[in-house]
Amino acid sequence: MEQRRAPLTDRPVFNTIRACYQCAKCTSGCPVATLDSEYNPRRFLRLAAIREEEAVLKDEKLWYCLACFTCQERCPEEARPAEVLLALKNLACERGFAPAALLAAAKLVAEDGRLYNIDEFHNEYREDEGLPALDEETGILSRLLAGTALFGEHQDQK
Repeated sequence: MEQRRAPLTDRPVFNTIRACYQCAKCTSGCPVATLDSEYNPRRFLRLAAIREEEAVLKDEKLWYCLACFTCQERCPEEARPAEVLLALKNLACERGFAPAALLAAAKLVAEDGRLYNIDEFHNEYREDEGLPALDEETGILSRLLAGTALFGEHQDQK
C-alpha cells in the first residue's frame, strides 16, 4: 500500500501562499520572465495553493528561478514567493522530479568534489594568471557529501 503524502499546503513554508492574490508583481519584476514569456512565478504559487502538486513539481520551468528574490521584494502581501519556489524545488527533489542535468552535476560534485577534473593544464593556466594551483584530490568534499540525502531512495527508482 502506498503511503499518502501530505499535500503541499500542509508544510509551514507554504502557509504564505494563501496571502497571494495574484497581483502579478512577482512576475512583472522577474528577470527570467523578461527573457522567457512562458515563465510565470505566480503560476507556481497558484498551482501550489490549489493543490496541483504534480503539475507544479514536474514543471521544468520551476527550475528557471534564479533565487534573486526580486519577486519577494516586490510582493505587497509578503507571500514570500522566492522561498516558496525554493521549497517547491526541494520538494521536487524529495519526490524524484529533479532534472537529470541537476542530478548529473550533483553526482560529479559528490564523486569528484568539482564539476570538472583539475589537471596539469588547469593549474598551468592558473599559474599564468597568478593564481595558486588547486589540489587535484578533492576527497574531503566527496566524503562530506556522502553523508547527505541528495541521492535518496527515490532517485534509484527512476
